[in-house]
Amino acid sequence: MNKTILILGGGWGGLTAAHALRGMLASEYRIAVIEKRQSFVFYPSFIRAIIGEKTDLNYIESPLKKLLRKDIEVINEEVIRINPETRTVYTNSQTIPCDFIIIAMGAELYPDIIPGFNGFCLNLYDTQGAFEIHQKLKNFTKGKIAFLIARTPFRCPPAPYEAALLTESFMRKKGVRQDVEISIYTPEKQPMPVAGQQIGEAFNQILKAHNINYYPEHSVTKIEGDSNKMLFANNTETNYDLLVGVPPHGAPKSIADSALTDSTGYIPVHPQTMQIIDKADELTTRYPGVFAIGDVAAIRLLNGALLPKGGVFAEEQAHVVARNIVSQIKGEKTSDAFNGKGICYVDVGDDMAAEGSGDFYAYPAPHVNLEMPSKESRKAKHEFERIFELWFKK
Repeated sequence: MNKTILILGGGWGGLTAAHALRGMLASEYRIAVIEKRQSFVFYPSFIRAIIGEKTDLNYIESPLKKLLRKDIEVINEEVIRINPETRTVYTNSQTIPCDFIIIAMGAELYPDIIPGFNGFCLNLYDTQGAFEIHQKLKNFTKGKIAFLIARTPFRCPPAPYEAALLTESFMRKKGVRQDVEISIYTPEKQPMPVAGQQIGEAFNQILKAHNINYYPEHSVTKIEGDSNKMLFANNTETNYDLLVGVPPHGAPKSIADSALTDSTGYIPVHPQTMQIIDKADELTTRYPGVFAIGDVAAIRLLNGALLPKGGVFAEEQAHVVARNIVSQIKGEKTSDAFNGKGICYVDVGDDMAAEGSGDFYAYPAPHVNLEMPSKESRKAKHEFERIFELWFKK
């Protein structure tokens, strides 16, 4: 009997799942992606856009209708509610029953949580914001540039650090670096804390080598744009001339309305199968045929921290879930498992990147390694980003 597989979300994880399933199942199986946006947004390009390496919007966003695979159905509607027990999805215009659901709706941005963010802070995680940052940086010759991480967790933990390092390199190439102060403010205790103290110290050394000020344990409470001032929960404040920020993240409203989140604010899932779990201590799963992947999912690591929100994890989780769904359809044993491993390339400026690789399921804590920056790693990062061109006509 034919099956219907609904993928909620047309981001990196959702489209990876759709492509994987379509490659393994015959055309009579319905594979539909429900996405409220008209376009796919390739977030890794944002930090390159701020320094002018990506000047064309077409290389950051692409209409979903331009997907090269026309046998993947795209439904441009908003998910309002999910009933995981009956495997039914309610959109703003229809009710769709199905056999399998893959929730890949990512994390939403909630800048309004911080008073003043929307009006006075350039949004690093927004397409328009990325281009606006570039215009500001082009004309910036003197003063203080502040990079703000408003809340944790947020997707792609290295991104704001990369943005600061690329900005430092950009200012140096302009010949104005001596007149520009660059600072990072974050509620974190160290850069990328889930990766461990060694990685945090390594990144601190990189920031120091580039004369970038780092202010950990600074949780912003308010931005007073009229006076170019930020206020923090530790009763300190600072001034800036240009403010670039990562807004607070959270699960989409429809996920919370469907009672799928736990105390993390996201959907708790089994660390290997990505099925929704009932009891975290026992890892008992519920809702057969329903999975959550990527940024919307919460995976508790062995040291109590949460798995970072990153595209590399969403991609591999999508493949695992797709293979297990196909096995289930074919009546075979579902044995594929996500192993918590991943590789990413961290931009550090001067056309170089550092390769970071980690086993986040290691005991007793994640084991992460950061290689020395090199031009070869930056080339590898650019090659990795070609997935955008492979999915869409360019």
